[in-house]
Amino acid sequence: MSSLNYLEKLLDGVAVEWRPLGAVLVRTKGTPITAGQMRGLHKEGAAVKVFAGGKTVAFVNPEDVPAKDINRKPSIIVKSRGVIEFEYYDKPFSHKNEMWSYHSNSDHIHIKFFYHFLKLNEPHFQQLGSKMQMPQSATPDTDKFLVPIPCPDNPKKSLEIQAEIVRILDNFTELTAELTAELTAR
Repeated sequence: MSSLNYLEKLLDGVAVEWRPLGAVLVRTKGTPITAGQMRGLHKEGAAVKVFAGGKTVAFVNPEDVPAKDINRKPSIIVKSRGVIEFEYYDKPFSHKNEMWSYHSNSDHIHIKFFYHFLKLNEPHFQQLGSKMQMPQSATPDTDKFLVPIPCPDNPKKSLEIQAEIVRILDNFTELTAELTAELTAR
């Protein structure tokens, strides 16, 4: 069974409303920073993680990045150039300005629920981005992407369902990582 079918099975029998991601979550911009600046500012153990494309990151002091560009809410980071993927992060961070991230200002939204849904749909975004010479995604690709809101008329129950699905998918992800590590070790 595919992961997406698994999520659909978890939502089975629950009223679901599909809304554009950009209408559910808040999109934030990054900071103007180059790879060279990231290398120069990098300090092991610094408090703010700065994301660039692919696996490139730097840890910097808060004063090294404009305060308005530091996100302190649990978020979904959209890696939109080269390697197109989503990453969940819940500590202070920023990212290069060609990337964007999403967070929630609602007590009835479990951000990690939407992270898992986007991760399950990563191949869709990678396929969209593959039409360019250098794979890349645009903000309308994610802003307009429809995401499920379980029990939209009952926010408390919706949050409970989102949290239970996150618990199940987090456990599944952890078990998969452990199995992969064990297989690699053998």
